[in-house]
Amino acid sequence: MSTLFSALKPVLLTRMLEETPWSASLAGLLVAAPFAGIAVSSLLFFFRPPSASVRRLGILFGLALLVLEMVSAFNVAHAAFLLPMQFLAGFCVGALMATTSRIIAKSDAPDESFGFVDMTAVALMSAMVAGAGYAVTLGGLRGGYLFAAVTASIYVLGIVSYRDSRTGKESGKTDHSPHPPIQVTARSLAVLTMGVLFVSFSGLGFAFMFSMARELGLSYEEAGSRLGLLLFASASACLMGGWCSGRFGPRYPLLLAFIGCAVGWSFAVHHQSPSLFIAALVPAIFSLQFAFPILLALAASLDKQGQWAGISAPLITSGFAWAAIIAGLVVDGFGISALPLATAIGMSACALLLWLATSEA
Repeated sequence: MSTLFSALKPVLLTRMLEETPWSASLAGLLVAAPFAGIAVSSLLFFFRPPSASVRRLGILFGLALLVLEMVSAFNVAHAAFLLPMQFLAGFCVGALMATTSRIIAKSDAPDESFGFVDMTAVALMSAMVAGAGYAVTLGGLRGGYLFAAVTASIYVLGIVSYRDSRTGKESGKTDHSPHPPIQVTARSLAVLTMGVLFVSFSGLGFAFMFSMARELGLSYEEAGSRLGLLLFASASACLMGGWCSGRFGPRYPLLLAFIGCAVGWSFAVHHQSPSLFIAALVPAIFSLQFAFPILLALAASLDKQGQWAGISAPLITSGFAWAAIIAGLVVDGFGISALPLATAIGMSACALLLWLATSEA
C-alpha cells in the first residue's frame, strides 16, 4: 500500500505542475504528505503497539484510507485541504506497515522474505504506474486520487483476509508480549539514517521522472507504459538484493547500489532521447529496488524481537517524502539538471555511514 503512494508520486507531481499554479516545492510537499504520515504513525505504533488483530487493523485503517482518498479526489484544487487528507492517508498505511514488518522480521529468513515482499510490491507498482498514468489522462488529478481509492480497496481486502500461516486461523492479536527495552546504539542510528538518506536521495529523480518523460515528448500513457515495464523488470532486483545480502553480507552489495544509483541518474537526467532516457533509468531504478530489502534486513538484524524492523521499515519508506520535498526545492532553485549532483552528494553520505552500519552485520 505504501508502494501505491510511490507509484502516484511522479504522476501526480507532474500533473499538479500542469493543472495548477502551484510551485514545484508545494507540489513536492503535497505528494510527500502520505510518506510523512507513514513516518509519524510508525513512531506512534512503535511506542504504543496496537493490540488488535491484523484483520481488525485492516478494517479500521483501511476504511479510513478509502474515505480519505475519496475526499481528496473531490478537493484536488485546494492544497490546504489536500495536505492534511494525504497526511492522514499515510498515517493509516504506516500503522499497517509497522505491524506487518514485525511479522516478517521474526520469520526464519528475513533477508529473503523482505526481498520477496519487495519484489511483489515493485511488480504491483509497475501496474500502478501505468494505471495512474491512464487515470490522470482520463480525469486529471481527480482521476489519480480516484485510482488510489479503487486500488487501495483491493489491498484492504487482502489485509482483511489475512490468516496466520502457523495456525490457519483468522489472525489473532499481534505478539506484543514484553520485550527488553530497545537498544539505541551508534550502529542502529547509522542503519536508520543511512536507510532514510538512501531512499531520500535515490528518489530525487524518481519524483520528476514523469516530468522528464513529458519534456522528451512522451504522453502520460506512453510514459506510464514504458516506466511500468521498467519497474516490472526491476522487481527481480529486489529478490537479487535479498539473496546477495544473505550470501555476501550487506556491505558491498549496498556500496554497489549507491554507485549505480548516482551514475544512473546522472545519465538519465542529461540524455535528450526517450530511448536513452529509459535505458539510463535501468541502473538508477534497479539500484533502489536492489538495496531496499537489504536495508530492511539490516534493520531486522539489530534485535531478535523485530522491534527495530517495526520502526525502521516505515521510517525508511518515509524517505520518499523527503525525496519529493528536497527534489521540489532543488528544481525550484536550480532546475532539474541539478538533481544528479544532489543525488551524488546523498550517495556519498550513505557510503560514509556504511561501514559503521555494517560493523557487526
